[in-house]
Amino acid sequence: MKRDILRYIGGFAVTAAAVLLQALYSAHPDALTGTLAPINESPWELSKALYWPYLCGALLIWGLGKETDRRGGHCMLLVLMPLLCVAVFFVWKEAAPWLGWCIVLAIGIALYALVFRRKVRGGELLWVTLAILLGIAYLLFTVMPPGWRIFLDPRDVATFVPIPF
Repeated sequence: MKRDILRYIGGFAVTAAAVLLQALYSAHPDALTGTLAPINESPWELSKALYWPYLCGALLIWGLGKETDRRGGHCMLLVLMPLLCVAVFFVWKEAAPWLGWCIVLAIGIALYALVFRRKVRGGELLWVTLAILLGIAYLLFTVMPPGWRIFLDPRDVATFVPIPF
């Protein structure tokens, strides 16, 4: 029981290293660090700070787990948590992004511990495929972001347009 709690806390801590990825991008802004870390404050880019680091956190949680633990649960969270982050950052614009990020991560790890480590609806292959496709989307949309609102930096979007007389 105590080992289970420690592995989930360790998984959270490893995933929280996303803050270090953002600092690395600030120090060395190049294509590799820009792919792994958020390059602006758009909801899509901020959700990237959950996808790549959770790969490491999921490996730690799964590696320290039991033989009955399923990988599909991690892949399901790998897809659902970043998409939930996009929704949270899109709707809850005034909040600090890292607070929303921590809340989504804590809910995701708790769901894995309570539900998804035993059984995943849809099978593992579906969720592994979706997780890979989301990773490819992160790579493509970092290089060529569409003009949709979730991809735009809110600091660049005009919020006040005067009415001409």
